[in-house]
Amino acid sequence: MKIIEVDEELYQYIAGNTQSIGESASDILRRLLNLSPRNAYVNLSENQSGLTPSSSNEQTKVTEQPIVFEEEINKPVIRKQSDEVMQKTITKLESLLNSEEFKQENKAVVRFLYILTILYRTNPEGFALATESLQGRTRVYFARDEGTLLMAGNHTKPKQIPDTPYWVITNTNSGRKMLMLEGAMQSMHLPEELIEQVRSYFTAN
Repeated sequence: MKIIEVDEELYQYIAGNTQSIGESASDILRRLLNLSPRNAYVNLSENQSGLTPSSSNEQTKVTEQPIVFEEEINKPVIRKQSDEVMQKTITKLESLLNSEEFKQENKAVVRFLYILTILYRTNPEGFALATESLQGRTRVYFARDEGTLLMAGNHTKPKQIPDTPYWVITNTNSGRKMLMLEGAMQSMHLPEELIEQVRSYFTAN
């Protein structure tokens, strides 16, 4: 496995083109570059290779090495919640989404924190399970203290989720924030139509 470093602008561009939770940087780049997901083959000419030429044009197999992308998120662990708890969460979320305060809020990070607060306060157990499963390969997205998130660097910009014991990284674009919310909401068995309603607030930034 190869590890590469990219600058912040390129990193944000790759993260912004994520189409599904768990999609790796290698998958994203291959899609953007229209490359086959299979092992690639290239022809090396005599001048390019610097090797002793053979009697025919040989194909050298290049084994694909997956790129480790810190923003990969594991698929959520889905566990059934009680209908009563789920309905309470749905009602509170719908009330938030329909409120004038939320509609007029233009900062994605504030909307992000509002929604996370509702998810926790209506279903602490479900929220805990969801955040445990929503982790990247090399990066933690949720923690019960700021220090754990700062271990990945100050650039993660951890913020405490209001009225909860949890902290969350906020240095992600709107698309990544939505993937985190989507994973949590799916884990908590919230309906797809509600997830789509939330998504409408995270597509413009």
